Amino acid sequence: MASASTSRTQLLTPSSLRLDSRLPLELRSLSFQILPSPPSTASSSSSSYAPTSPPAAADGYALVSHGLTTVSSSVFGPREPLRSGAWSGNSQGGMATAGGAQKGDKGQVNVEVGVAAWGERVGAGAASDGGVRKGGKDRRAIELAAAVKNTFEPVLLLHLYPRSSIDIYLQVLENDGAVLQAVINATTLALISAGLPLSDYVCALSLASYPSLPPLGPPQIPPFSLSSPSSRSTASSGPSGSGSTTLLDLVQAEEQALPNLTLAVLPRSGKVTLVNLETRVGVARFEEMLRWGVEGGKVVQGAMEQAVRTWAASLAAPSKTLAALFPGMAGGGKGGGGGGGGGEDDDEMDL
Repeated sequence: MASASTSRTQLLTPSSLRLDSRLPLELRSLSFQILPSPPSTASSSSSSYAPTSPPAAADGYALVSHGLTTVSSSVFGPREPLRSGAWSGNSQGGMATAGGAQKGDKGQVNVEVGVAAWGERVGAGAASDGGVRKGGKDRRAIELAAAVKNTFEPVLLLHLYPRSSIDIYLQVLENDGAVLQAVINATTLALISAGLPLSDYVCALSLASYPSLPPLGPPQIPPFSLSSPSSRSTASSGPSGSGSTTLLDLVQAEEQALPNLTLAVLPRSGKVTLVNLETRVGVARFEEMLRWGVEGGKVVQGAMEQAVRTWAASLAAPSKTLAALFPGMAGGGKGGGGGGGGGEDDDEMDL
């Protein structure tokens, strides 16, 4: 009992601070980036991610960081389905796959999850020796691939792409907890970058339940400034309304020590597309965690929208590239007029 008490004191201090000095409803620093295709070295045959590594030219690519947890997502498709053997689960190293039977009336979603050789293990099911991953399947990576597949199949408009395949390659570069939320958020941005239609943003967040502490404010994340929730919401509930305190955006130590779940929500419609509950919790605690998870999903949506706006602005401003290729375009008509004047001077000199 003493050890459990000590562990809980380390996870949340009497002053309501967590291990990394965050408040219970405060998220880690977010970095959402929609980038060009990954480096060509990712497609080399010597890659340790997978026996059939994704090609370099991805249709959509995103890099997401939740604190120290970093995940990259590459999306390919819609395209002609690959051979079934590529998704049969005969993977090597830290790669696990999740596919499905091909249906003619709608597209198919395939997911692969890999772990970088220098990264920590994804879950307790991964075998390691001195920090080096052993061969064989990683149960946790297989679960991640299946969760991502089940999360996005209802959200993607697959009926628009019959007899086609949408392949998602996920790589866990660093792991400090909440890997599932990171891979889901990275997949959302990569799908948007690939131009695939989604019914809504898919925003994921991890939550945990901790013994009760005094109520705190709404979820916060720098540098986004949030408007306070409605008076009805703040008056009727708090992070400790059910005799426990809800923690958002978990680190690895909190994931391992506390009852936790990962929630994927559609902020605009208010629907929930994934609830991944790792341990048993009471009904009251679950309702509280669900409520704060939806609120936190709106914060994640704000970060995603800003990343999408930044990416869209870069696509809508090709003038710099054109000016470099065609210098005459920068001067417009003025340059042409100057050239004409120079010609008249030359004629006068010839005369």
